[in-house]
Amino acid sequence: MLPLDRDKIGNITALNVACRMLETRLIRPEEAAEVQRVLESNAGYSQRVSGGATAPDAGQAVLTALPPGVDTSRKIDLGLWEDERLVAFADVILFWPDPTTAHIGLLVTDGTREGQGLGRLTHKAVLEMLRAHPPIRTLRLSVVDTNAEIASPFWMALGYRLTGEAVPYSSGSVESIARVWSRPVNG
Repeated sequence: MLPLDRDKIGNITALNVACRMLETRLIRPEEAAEVQRVLESNAGYSQRVSGGATAPDAGQAVLTALPPGVDTSRKIDLGLWEDERLVAFADVILFWPDPTTAHIGLLVTDGTREGQGLGRLTHKAVLEMLRAHPPIRTLRLSVVDTNAEIASPFWMALGYRLTGEAVPYSSGSVESIARVWSRPVNG
């Protein structure tokens, strides 16, 4: 496993969309309030995956949550920014669950900006970042069945396919199944 060169991630891409400059960069811990705002703007997501409103500490939790046994150096929170306003983000764990895989724990866009391609741009930035780490060949994620009607078409359009792997999922009042999807990083 190669060490992560965070300097290569700092400003992966700058995009001019509808005459507004967007840039991708790492989310700093002190920007948890921006993550919280984006999560709260997507009340439907929280309802589908936890059965309730976004928790008041959800933004901070996204920036600190890790799978058991995973070191913080393998976690990347990549934001798509319009000026100083976060409009989308991806939470990515590198080299997990194996040394050739990265896992998207969450990719969320500002609910007031849905349908503007921000999720697709954020995903593109994740792929660009991963291509700088040649050992990573596969990108994977999990979709909770209670969110599948909304999420599955998006992931399918980006080249993801179900792997057949599924695990029980429980959050808040939601008891469901999380199904694993994957795609090649270069493909």
